[in-house]
Amino acid sequence: MALRTRIALTFLVLLAAVLAAALLAVSRTNQGNAAVDAEHRLDAGSAAFSQLLSSDRRVLRQAARAVALDYGFREAVAKSDTETLVSVLQNSGERIHAGLVVLTSLNGQVIAASGSHLKPGTRFRLPPVRTDADGDYSTGVIVDDGRIYQLVAVQVKSPVPVAWIAMGFELDAAKANDLAQITGLAVTLAVKSAGRWTDVVSTVPTGTLRQSDVQTRRIEMTITDDFEAVAILSRSLAEARAPFESLTRVLFKIAALGLVAFALAAFWLARNITQPLQDLTRVVDKIRGGDYDVSLHVHRPDELGVLAEGLQLMQTAVQSRDQSIRRLAYEDSLTGLMNRTAFGAALDQALTEGGATIAVAVINLERFRRINEHLGYSVGDAVLTKMAARLAAVPSVHSAAARLAADQFAAFTRLRDVSGLQAWGSSLVAALAEPVFVEAQPIDISATVGLALATASGGTADELMRCADLALERARREKRALALYEQTFKPAARDQLSLLGELRSAVEHDELRLFFQPKIELLTGRVTGAEVLLRWQHPTRGLLGPAHFIPFAEQTGFIRQLTRWTLDHAIAQGAEWHRLGLALPLAVNISADDIGDVKLDARVATLLMRHRLPPALLTLEVTESGFIEDPTRALRMLDAVAALGVTLSIDDFGTGYSSLSHLARMPVNELKIDRSFVLGLESDPEFAPVVRSAIDMGHALGLKVVAEGIENEGSALRLRGLGCDIAQGYLYAKPMPLAALELWLQGRERVPVIAVPGDFKIEEVADTVTLIRY
Repeated sequence: MALRTRIALTFLVLLAAVLAAALLAVSRTNQGNAAVDAEHRLDAGSAAFSQLLSSDRRVLRQAARAVALDYGFREAVAKSDTETLVSVLQNSGERIHAGLVVLTSLNGQVIAASGSHLKPGTRFRLPPVRTDADGDYSTGVIVDDGRIYQLVAVQVKSPVPVAWIAMGFELDAAKANDLAQITGLAVTLAVKSAGRWTDVVSTVPTGTLRQSDVQTRRIEMTITDDFEAVAILSRSLAEARAPFESLTRVLFKIAALGLVAFALAAFWLARNITQPLQDLTRVVDKIRGGDYDVSLHVHRPDELGVLAEGLQLMQTAVQSRDQSIRRLAYEDSLTGLMNRTAFGAALDQALTEGGATIAVAVINLERFRRINEHLGYSVGDAVLTKMAARLAAVPSVHSAAARLAADQFAAFTRLRDVSGLQAWGSSLVAALAEPVFVEAQPIDISATVGLALATASGGTADELMRCADLALERARREKRALALYEQTFKPAARDQLSLLGELRSAVEHDELRLFFQPKIELLTGRVTGAEVLLRWQHPTRGLLGPAHFIPFAEQTGFIRQLTRWTLDHAIAQGAEWHRLGLALPLAVNISADDIGDVKLDARVATLLMRHRLPPALLTLEVTESGFIEDPTRALRMLDAVAALGVTLSIDDFGTGYSSLSHLARMPVNELKIDRSFVLGLESDPEFAPVVRSAIDMGHALGLKVVAEGIENEGSALRLRGLGCDIAQGYLYAKPMPLAALELWLQGRERVPVIAVPGDFKIEEVADTVTLIRY
């Protein structure tokens, strides 16, 4: 049988079958359509009911929050003024027409109520508690004295949570009638208690509907151990079927006429479709096989002609898109260099071929971000394009160059021997060292290069590029233009992968320990305080000093968690001594990352208030490196911390780069001369003028001067002669745990301390923290 005949007969048989099935199932269709219509109505009714509950919940929550935030109401709660509380609850409920207003304690005991039979002291069960940005609140549906209420409760804070205020709208006949009028559905509100269901409210006409002729939707409002409340929406199927009855007669007429007309049209269409379809099929097969040059000869004014023309356009577009995809998959669109995927494939191929030694360079353009920020992205793109051209022009690179990321490039080459790696890297640095001219404007930009050799690091492109990237990070960290990968890089990186998790576990499982090193007044020998030092009681490695984990914590940003732990425990210990009349000022180190914490002052104030430690008994030691990144922000944070009454000290003075230019404006009370200068007093006479200058400068600015690292009496005598105020070092005491320190302090005279606990108010709005000191 010919294709055209099969097409015509197939469609004719299909149409006849469809019409027969439609006519035979018309009665069931009516029922199905009616059911769908009823279901839609029920969906809309459910949505309307949910929207009504949501709207009422917002009203209740706003009203409850307004009462909870009222100063007079909170004062009445604090004074247990029942009469005032009942009046406020009654007025608040009448204002929004709430049927139930209850004030309970945090454990659910009724304090006062309005619109309820509940008496003070009775138990009131709140719906489940939720939490959002505004704090804890409770919402749900309850049944009270046979009535259903939609309830919202919020906490009353003064300033901590002291009570719950709950407001509820009664779901009564008026609510049910409103919903019935809106949705055209019958509404029933029922409650199950003691195993029996009771209709509280119902808009269903009694005796008018059969259960089999009604479609319902059950909405569970609340389920507890004591009761269950549901809303039942119902729709009559007889009413829903009425519009579909007239459709039956129309379908019978259409079926008879359509079958005759379709039989004639099917044979005519089949004949006109088959030939063009054969041509189109041939072209599609060619395109599917990757042949985009095949020609199509179908010229018709109808849809088949449009389809043929569209297929030709699609053929051209697919061919162009295929070329573009291939180009984008392996080429950087801005510079024209290879992208990371193509570079990795080329490097893998070179490694597979073997032969000469393969060297890989990963290159980063320094300060490129500032070019984008200050000169614009168009200038930045121009710089990238020119730098890419320079890299590709290096003779040893040829076409093996790629752009890996925004300002990161890579290249590889074949070396005759390993000794040529340094020279090749230097040639790359030199090629990228000259200023770039964009619109006749010279732009200085430098490159940092990390190098790795295939013979020294592995056999895959990914491994080789990772090694070069590690070398690049080392070069950037040491501020060098060039660094070669060494085998020592990789073990350190693997060790550090587990160190962060171990540090988190150390904080969670209280494995950290506080050690204390006393500080001595040089002239009198009295104890002026102690510096708090952190140790880690590792479960397998034993007691670790700060050098084993503090540098890594600073690199990963975990130093803030360590600082918070140290401050909390140090302030708690200082407060304990203060309560016992043995006040001892404590100094805690904070890092540059801590100074960048916009809530540092608030955290310190919170800990001081929590433990009731006078601010004068706490000293925060800040290293000079804390001012290098953003001196203005650092000074602003130090001013905020100093405003709390906390003593500030510059640690390791003389080893940084920027504090001298800001020292006069810094709100510090003391500076600590770095131990390297103190140790050099005895071995190198050139250190004495430096130490003397630091002491004189500190005194001229009104600061106390502390010398750390004193290990012999000779250094102590020289520092005393130079006018240093306070000493710290092994000569007097090594860092020791708490018990050893308390034993060491027995019988030693201390510098008297007069300290009064500070009183602060912390106000936080969004991300802004404001501290007000009374």
